[in-house]
Amino acid sequence: MGKLVLKLPDGRTRDFPLDRERITIGRRADNDVCLPHPAVSGEHAAVVTILDDSFLEDLNSTNGTLVNGKPVAKHFLRDHDEIDIGRQMLVYVSDYVDSSAAGAAATGKPDSSSRSGERIDTAPLVRGHPVATTPAGDADESRAVGSTATPALEVVEGSGAGRVVSIDREMFVIGRVGLQVAAATRTPDGLRLVHVEGDTPLRINAVALPREGALLAHGDEIDIAGARLRFHAGR
Repeated sequence: MGKLVLKLPDGRTRDFPLDRERITIGRRADNDVCLPHPAVSGEHAAVVTILDDSFLEDLNSTNGTLVNGKPVAKHFLRDHDEIDIGRQMLVYVSDYVDSSAAGAAATGKPDSSSRSGERIDTAPLVRGHPVATTPAGDADESRAVGSTATPALEVVEGSGAGRVVSIDREMFVIGRVGLQVAAATRTPDGLRLVHVEGDTPLRINAVALPREGALLAHGDEIDIAGARLRFHAGR
């Protein structure tokens, strides 16, 4: 489980565990992380956590949200990302620890095996909460198209071409950290895909994904992080 660490003016810190799916940050007292500073909006930002992955989203705040000095609307959080909200500094700490990352921190040199370079495979790895009406099986198991009633992603081009993964989760994440990341969530109307990270929006059927996202339809082809996926709605 990850956490946010608030750096206080006197040098002390305060930890906020990301122990719920959605944690809000803002000036109002009813936020999970209350930052009573005039530069902070009433409800400024939120962190959504899906299994081991956390996403930061600015909630149309007045002064914006910065990560490592850069303004963001949505951002896939990496270990030790620095979040600036109205001049209040929070650090994201994941529960991921390895000796190579510690060594890199000690030497001041990045290590290629650290989490900041981790790849989220463009289909074989699907992360999210199990769907209440469907038993959650092995999300990395390859299956033939049409062999399951659940929706699925087929890798048409790129690494793992020909593989099919059933989407038996409430939310799944696809892409490559640092390049392009997208997430899809179940809604009453179907699966909605939204852009999470990357300077260039992914494309669906050769058209750029709208800012508000789009509902996936059977046969849609998704171009993301150098791979092409085909969505199968299931039976």
